[in-house]
Amino acid sequence: MRQTSFEHLTINEKAGVVLEEGTYISTAEFSGIDIMLYRHADEFVEIWYNHISKKIEKVEPLGKRTINPLLKHLSGFNLN
Repeated sequence: MRQTSFEHLTINEKAGVVLEEGTYISTAEFSGIDIMLYRHADEFVEIWYNHISKKIEKVEPLGKRTINPLLKHLSGFNLN
């Protein structure tokens, strides 16, 4: 993913790109928020969806950071 061009997209545009082009891995729910993990362009991206506001709160490429601790329960996936 070209980080500079991705950064300039709106949150909904970012989510659209990841949902359309990425590979879904898993979802964890925490306090009314779904944290969906995708693989897109050789990196992991989290999409945070708030069920109360019915809005995407965050679309965040993980870069060098680790996967959110809420998603550590993943099994059966090769994340490399």
